[in-house]
Amino acid sequence: MLPTRQAAAERPRKPEDPGVSVLCLSLRCAAEIGVLARVVQQFARRGLLPLRWHCTESGEHLLMDLQIAGLAEREGDILAESLRQIVGIEEVLTARLLRQRAA
Repeated sequence: MLPTRQAAAERPRKPEDPGVSVLCLSLRCAAEIGVLARVVQQFARRGLLPLRWHCTESGEHLLMDLQIAGLAEREGDILAESLRQIVGIEEVLTARLLRQRAA
């Protein structure tokens, strides 16, 4: 059973707080506007609002870098896998950042 989804406004999102995990996604896609719309749909479906979203067209590819705070590891894996299933997306790379307090 999937966990209940919270609206983006209700989800705890304080990336500057120490100990908050940030999911980083890097996507390489076909340079088509439809691909961008399908990626947005995946976030909207889950009530997610990325902290950062950067898109760059590079020849025949669209390169996207996204950061999402406070997403559980399993939810991040499911999101990445759903993005890999989108027609036009060629590669999805993931990484996690853990914000820590400076000493």
